[in-house]
Amino acid sequence: MTDSKLLDSSLWVAFAIENNEFNIINSEEKIFTSCLSIFEIKKKLLRDKIETNKINKILDFIKKRSIVLQIDEKTAEKASEISLEKALPAIDSLIYSSALLNNLTLITLDNDFRNLKNVQVLEI
Repeated sequence: MTDSKLLDSSLWVAFAIENNEFNIINSEEKIFTSCLSIFEIKKKLLRDKIETNKINKILDFIKKRSIVLQIDEKTAEKASEISLEKALPAIDSLIYSSALLNNLTLITLDNDFRNLKNVQVLEI
């Protein structure tokens, strides 16, 4: 595993909505988030009918607390290979590829990532 970490959407949702505490979020450690996680988080918050003001505060916190990674062509190509090899959905493959190509450990609560290289699946 690497020293730097990319936090998956599932972790941010558990922190922001379910009030779960994660040491990494409250630490001074440099953390990363995929722009696709921003999409997934906002979609979940909208679906759960969270008020706009709270959604904005959550997303602002995530953007300030982490470095948001964009998706480029190299990541997209790698993700297509991973999606087929590991039977991962498209967005999960893109997030995982972002972690691999940036030498980051993916931290998640999502069991779809279990047993993949450079992934740490946390239990709540």
